[in-house]
Amino acid sequence: MQSTLNIAGITLLVIASLVLVLFSILDLIKQKTPESKITALTVFKKIAEVLFMYILPGIGIAITNDKCDTHPFENNSTLSAYTLWIIFALAYTASRYFKQLLSPMLTTIVSGLMAIGLLFCLAICIHFIPMAAVIIFPGFNLLYLSPFLCFFYLLKEIIQLNKYLKKYLETQNTTASHIINTFYRSIHQNHLGFVTVLIAPLLLIIQAALFLVGQQPDSIITQFTESCGYLLSKYQDCSCGGGHYLCSIAANGNKKLVQPTRFGVRANQRILVNRQLLIANAFENWLEEHTPKMHKVIRNSYDACNIPVNKWSKHKKFANVLYIFMKPLEWLFLVWLYLFDKKPEDRIAKQYFPKKELNEYLNTHSYERSN
Repeated sequence: MQSTLNIAGITLLVIASLVLVLFSILDLIKQKTPESKITALTVFKKIAEVLFMYILPGIGIAITNDKCDTHPFENNSTLSAYTLWIIFALAYTASRYFKQLLSPMLTTIVSGLMAIGLLFCLAICIHFIPMAAVIIFPGFNLLYLSPFLCFFYLLKEIIQLNKYLKKYLETQNTTASHIINTFYRSIHQNHLGFVTVLIAPLLLIIQAALFLVGQQPDSIITQFTESCGYLLSKYQDCSCGGGHYLCSIAANGNKKLVQPTRFGVRANQRILVNRQLLIANAFENWLEEHTPKMHKVIRNSYDACNIPVNKWSKHKKFANVLYIFMKPLEWLFLVWLYLFDKKPEDRIAKQYFPKKELNEYLNTHSYERSN
């Protein structure tokens, strides 16, 4: 019964995800439905717009802020990410629903703020490239698709606002000052070009405001570069130490089964190690030493899976199953090391040794080999 309910739940999630994405695409490519005519199509399109523009981006920023796992935004710069999201969401709202109330000057500023949102969403889309495989999973795909769809919502609205402003200025016979008239004529002739020039000063003002509330002076950029595990990230190893990878979790299973051998150190934290974990890490160490490019591809692909291993570390039964599941890989890694490494047992034994103990081990074994 429980399995049937699970299958039904997953099926509904898949259908809901597909429907939301489909209606978002329809909203982006189809002409506007008259406001007076409310249909099921317009209702679903509105739900999709609200989700992708106003709800999912905020949820995405919140739930990916894990210091010991991959995170697309630097942990201390999430305020910058929230600020940029709120600014472009408010600008989109002003343009989408209140453009008739905006003066030409304010319309240009709103366009500039939406253009900043456009660049922000584009940067996130590029940043998320390592997570492209996640879009096939229902539920998760909505979070990772939201910046992509936000980009097109903003682009469509900027084009619509540009058309509206030009039509509005054509019908205006203003008696304002010469400077104002010149400004109106310039934005009428090339509004999008004017908006592009406006992006830099607006960004400078936003960054200055963020600096005043404690953000770094370049947080709009470093929120991406100081993150971990994504395309624009400076760091790819996001572990805080402890049980973070699959074999590390398996080592925490039932002692009679997993047979822990000693404690080791990773990222300045003590972890429990067993023969399986030592072999797996020795194999990775061999790859890193002899085929660094292949190792980087494998490591990035593994990290991009974003497996929630930290949540599994507290369950010994799961660790037992994982240990058994990893056994064939352990044997494969061991065969590889014995075939292609001159001193396989030395490489295995020295994994995760604290520095002092590692030096003692190496000195002892080098003495034994010399005799």
